[in-house]
Amino acid sequence: MAASTLTTSKGFTLIELVTVIVILGIVSVGISGFLRSGFQIYADANERQQILSESHFVVERLNRELRTAIPNSVRVKNDLNSKIQCLEFVPAEWVAFYTTLPVLPTTSTQARIVELAGNSLYSWQVGDFAFVYPTATQDVYDASQQKRQSVLACSNAIDADGNGEPDGEGDCSTENSTSHTAELTLSGAFVDDSPASRMYFGRKSISFCARNGGIYRHEGNIATTQTLYVAGGDLMAKHLQNELSDVNELPFAVSNAVLNRNGLVHILLAFELNEEQMNYSIEVHIPNVP
Repeated sequence: MAASTLTTSKGFTLIELVTVIVILGIVSVGISGFLRSGFQIYADANERQQILSESHFVVERLNRELRTAIPNSVRVKNDLNSKIQCLEFVPAEWVAFYTTLPVLPTTSTQARIVELAGNSLYSWQVGDFAFVYPTATQDVYDASQQKRQSVLACSNAIDADGNGEPDGEGDCSTENSTSHTAELTLSGAFVDDSPASRMYFGRKSISFCARNGGIYRHEGNIATTQTLYVAGGDLMAKHLQNELSDVNELPFAVSNAVLNRNGLVHILLAFELNEEQMNYSIEVHIPNVP
């Protein structure tokens, strides 16, 4: 009797293959969803950090620069049709007390000051403005109010040999000056005196303008009419969402100083980047000490 040979074939059935494919599909969907969620969290965190950094920068810059503003120099101008608003002020380059001051009707143009900081006089320039007792915005910007005069010359005592004794008069920008007093030659006399004998010095105006979804910083001349900048400047922040055609959503507002309160600058800023939002509501106090 002949012996029979049995051959066994090994492999996967169709049902097994389909089952594995289904399981792998379910697992891959779960993994991809998990990865997608992780990437989305990472992207959201980056966007949140970006808008936070940009908005915090411009808010901090506004805070710091506004605190140097000469009293009553802050003003705003807006055009709802063009969707532009500008906040303007004059920063104090340096501050001093005066011991003598030319006040009308005198024809003298000489003033003597005592500087508050040891090195502040070094930075003076011909054409800097001296402000005395500016109690209103027009006192800062309108020269006809005679609350500001140009500084034509500045001289102080020089100790060239370092023995502690002044050897003569020199330009205020001379670095080896040991004197904290100076003689100023001004373009004219002032109309009024300061109760605190305080004199501010300014050189330019600074404007922060909101337009085209951003905030821009401009430097300009001190002029009677405020400039509404429609282009140029340094970009300080993007993604601004304030509706500049609505008076209730404008980013800047000023409350002028009164006898029992400092001046206030109200800052209302809204930023948005891919549904990430950041809102600021800030009040900056401008000391009313002219």
